[in-house]
Amino acid sequence: MNWHLQIGVDRDLLKKVDPAQNERQTYILSTLSMMLVVVALICFFSTVIYTLVVFHNWAIAIAVGIFLSLVVFNLYRLFVMTALDVSGTSLEEMYMDHEKHYADYHEIGSDITNMSDEKIQEITSLSKEKLREKAEMDIGNKPLSFAHVLTMTLRVGILSIIALVFATGIELYIFKNQINDALSQLKQHSTAVGETWFVENILSPGQNDEFYVFNANSLLLVIDILQRGLGNWKILIDIIFLTIFLIPLALVFKSKELKQSEYMRELALSEITISFYHYLHTQRLCQNIMNEIKSKKIEFKKELTIKESV
Repeated sequence: MNWHLQIGVDRDLLKKVDPAQNERQTYILSTLSMMLVVVALICFFSTVIYTLVVFHNWAIAIAVGIFLSLVVFNLYRLFVMTALDVSGTSLEEMYMDHEKHYADYHEIGSDITNMSDEKIQEITSLSKEKLREKAEMDIGNKPLSFAHVLTMTLRVGILSIIALVFATGIELYIFKNQINDALSQLKQHSTAVGETWFVENILSPGQNDEFYVFNANSLLLVIDILQRGLGNWKILIDIIFLTIFLIPLALVFKSKELKQSEYMRELALSEITISFYHYLHTQRLCQNIMNEIKSKKIEFKKELTIKESV
C-alpha cells in the first residue's frame, strides 16, 4: 500500500525527484502517514470505550469511533501538510510573497492584453527553471518567522488537547479491572447506607441494557475513580500519549530531510508557478475588461455629443 499517498502527497511531483532521493522521501512520508494512522486508531479505541459507558451499544460505539478517528486523522493530516513548507530555506521569501517572484520576470502593471497563452506558459516555465537553479545553489538556513512560530504553537496546543482527551480513554481500558473493583465496593457501601437512587441509576444497568466495560452508567464517575486511583502517575501516562501524538508533528518541524527535500522544493516551485500562471491570465483578463469599458465610455460620449448637437 502506498502509505505516503494517504496524507496528500502529490504523486506527480514526487516523480520529479531524483530516483535516489525518491525512495528515501517515499519511506519518510510513508512512515509519517503510518504514524497518523496509529494516532487515529488510538482515537478510535478510546472513543469506543467512552461511548460504551454512555450508550451501552456496540454499534453506536463503533460508528462514533470511526467518525471521530477520521476527523482526527484528517485534522492531523491538515496540520502536517500545511506545516510541510520551505520555511527557513532560500525559497521562503518567494514562497511567502509571490509578487517578488513575478517582478523578476514581468513588469507589474505592463500591458499584456495581446499576450498569448503560449507566451504566458513560456514565461512561467522559464521562471520556474530559474528559481529551481537558484534553490539548488542556495539551500539556505534562515531563522523561523514569528508567524511560523505562532502557527506551530497553535498546532501543538490543539493536538495536545486532543491527545489528553483520548489518552484518558486508553487509560480507562488499561485499568478497567481496578476501576470495576472500586465500583463494586462503592455499590456495596451505597447499598449499606441506603443510597438506593445512586445504586439503581448509576451503578445498575438500565432496562434492556447491560454493562460491557465498566459497571457504571456515569462516564464522569469512572474518570474520577481513574484520576483518584492513579494520582500523579496519570500525569506520566498522559505525557507518554502526548509524546506519541506529537512525534509526527515534531518530525515535520525538525527534520531537514523533509524541510530541505527535493519533494518540498518541487512542491513550492509548483505552487509559485501555478500562482504566477493564473496571475498573468487574470491581469490579461482585467486589462481587456478595462479596455472594453473605456471603449464603451468613448462610444457613449460620442453618442451623447451627437444627441446634444442635434
